[in-house]
Amino acid sequence: MATKEEYKALILDSVSDLVSDFLYYDRKEDEELPVDKIEELVKDGVITVDEIIDKFTKELKTNF
Repeated sequence: MATKEEYKALILDSVSDLVSDFLYYDRKEDEELPVDKIEELVKDGVITVDEIIDKFTKELKTNF
């Protein structure tokens, strides 16, 4: 059985995986939002990193 700190590390590692999936792996075959498109849209000011974080935060809190 994992300790509280080990569980915490697993959760934070999972968040890192989510970001990798969101920005790269899930984009590889996405025709509407391909690899590097999110970064491009942030750079162009279409959406901000804070807006993405806010949405993630709201969705996470909604599910608790």
